[in-house]
Amino acid sequence: MSGDAERSYRLTVHALAGLALVLLAYPLARIFWDYEIDNTEGWNAYLQLRAAAGLPLYDTGSPYFFNNYPPLSFYLVGALSHLTGDVNMAGRLASFASVIALCLAVRSIVRSAGGSRLDGWFGAVTCALFFAALVTDYVGKNNPQLLGQALVLWGLAVHLGGTAGARRAALAALLFSAGVLVKHNLICLPLLVGLDVLLRGPARARLGFFLTGLALAGLSGGLLWLSSNGAFFTQLLASRTWEVSRSFLFTVEILGQFQAPMALVGIGLIAARSTRPAGLILAYLGAALAFGIFFSGGAGTDVNVFFDVYVALAAGAGLVLRLAPFPRARPAMALLVNAGVLFYAPLSLGRIGVDLAGEAQDHMALFRDEVAYVRSIPGTALCQSHLLCLRAGKPAFYDPINMLQAMTMGRLPADTLTGMLRRHEIAVVQILDPPRHPEDANPGAQEMPARWKDFQDEVFQVLREEYVIDRVSLSGRFYRPKGDTSPR
Repeated sequence: MSGDAERSYRLTVHALAGLALVLLAYPLARIFWDYEIDNTEGWNAYLQLRAAAGLPLYDTGSPYFFNNYPPLSFYLVGALSHLTGDVNMAGRLASFASVIALCLAVRSIVRSAGGSRLDGWFGAVTCALFFAALVTDYVGKNNPQLLGQALVLWGLAVHLGGTAGARRAALAALLFSAGVLVKHNLICLPLLVGLDVLLRGPARARLGFFLTGLALAGLSGGLLWLSSNGAFFTQLLASRTWEVSRSFLFTVEILGQFQAPMALVGIGLIAARSTRPAGLILAYLGAALAFGIFFSGGAGTDVNVFFDVYVALAAGAGLVLRLAPFPRARPAMALLVNAGVLFYAPLSLGRIGVDLAGEAQDHMALFRDEVAYVRSIPGTALCQSHLLCLRAGKPAFYDPINMLQAMTMGRLPADTLTGMLRRHEIAVVQILDPPRHPEDANPGAQEMPARWKDFQDEVFQVLREEYVIDRVSLSGRFYRPKGDTSPR
């Protein structure tokens, strides 16, 4: 590459790195802000507290609060909370650190393919930008997805990092196993690398990979069965609805964000598919998209099921720029890969400015008021925002997402929740979601299908009949039984 082309490429990477640092500063600061990012934070925090206290994870003390996740993240974050003093902060720190680990794994993959230091850092910076700009709320959120993602991606980095052998293969299998024990749907990379080892690996690598993987699977499966009396597998494999409309909406969103890198990286990897590891990364990108499309149709899923697409594109971008036949085009290619990021960056920067100008402080004040309000009401509390009930000292009681699926699929009576509401067994109900079909909605009007649904339509009707809205605040509407709304 000529000197001018090299300087232009370097300047482009440095500018993108600067943007990444600015965008990452926001979720880093938000780690220490005490309000809920979304309701998965409190759900995870309840279970992390149980892990830290040595309590069962699959018998939560409430028949209406389920755990369908593997246990490793709860124990890791629970242990970290002994240092931080707060389990939710510990989970947020682990999530943020996992993003950094993901970026470094992408860099390692690009470097192992013969990329220069600059190519490696471009891949890492692109990975950081994808997460910081496009899914800001996941970075530094108390949720195990990014931790599991980092573990399996480092499994790929280890696999590609040197001469195949038994130790390297065993370490890769260990990392894959740990990732799946954090998040059960992270099976794309373990399957692909397993196939790659089977087809291309020497005998020692095959032996190390599959013996380690099978031993860990058998050991962890046996321990989980014995420690939970089979409840882990029952809850993990519980049936749930699958909707093509959900899959369509999430897939269109992802393709809209990644049109440019999909085209550039996809074409580049196809052209270089015979060069290792371009062919493996191409297979990873295709499989990640297919898995994401399938998983996104399941109830309760989010864009996190496409995170394999994010990291495959980032790693692929570093490989494609390394192999670019026209070095002078590399700065333009680097910007094109990040076209979606550059489009979303003004919105992300605006959000940072608004929150730092005082919005975050206002949110924390409102959240503290809500916590005090819920704490002041004796009796059972149902919070869609789990962290609110946790901070108010209320025990884990009701898991809206999994309870809705249990009732929909017939594992529990359909009137489980509405029956409790009609009997006024719940002292306060906090709901953020609007009714699926508001009373003043126009019948027959075209509308987008709901992205999430945590409650049956009948719940809102019963609330109108048996409860009154006692408070409207940051976390939505607070309902209390009619006849029991004295000020607190």
